[in-house]
Amino acid sequence: MAAVAAGDVPAARAVREAGRAIGGVLATCVNLFNPSVVVLGGTLSGAGDHLVAGVREVVYQRSLPLATKELRIVTAAGGDRVGLLGAAALVLDAVLAAASVDALVAASSVDAAG
Repeated sequence: MAAVAAGDVPAARAVREAGRAIGGVLATCVNLFNPSVVVLGGTLSGAGDHLVAGVREVVYQRSLPLATKELRIVTAAGGDRVGLLGAAALVLDAVLAAASVDALVAASSVDAAG
C-alpha cells in the first residue's frame, strides 16, 4: 500500500488487477443479492481508488443493469479493523436477539425456582 501511495505504477496496476479479481466474485453476489452498497475493507482497501476502480470495472460489466442501477461500491472507513468490528456486531446481534434473551430469561427463571 505504501508503494501505491508513493505513486508506484506497477503496484497500482497490481492493486487494480486484484480489484478485478475481487469484482469477478462480487458480480455474482450482486446478481444474487442485489445489495445497495458493497463495502470493501481490509488492508487492500487502503489502496482506495485503484482497488475500487478494478472492482467497479468488472462488477458493472458482469452484473445485471437492474442490480447495479443504484449500487454503490465504497471502501470501509474502519481500515484494518473493519473485519473485527463486523464480527463484534454479529456477536452482539446474536446475543441480544429476542430469542436469545428469552432463552436466557427462561433459564434464569428455572434456576431461581429450582
